[in-house]
Amino acid sequence: MIDLHGYHIHEAWRHFNTKIDNAYYAGHKRVEVVTGQGAIMREMPNWISQHSKIKEYRQATWNPGSFTCILVKKK
Repeated sequence: MIDLHGYHIHEAWRHFNTKIDNAYYAGHKRVEVVTGQGAIMREMPNWISQHSKIKEYRQATWNPGSFTCILVKKK
């Protein structure tokens, strides 16, 4: 799980990218990302769509500040 609460937006972006890369190289298939319901939540779809190691994502209906990222298969 990646928890981005308490990060400034630029720090959150760097932390998100690093953690997704680490999860990919560790062989994980999915990663939960918790953003809260502010600016980071609004930016998350853009960040996800630009990351080459994420195949798809789902935003939780019960909590819009929570995302499930499905990673591409490790080569």
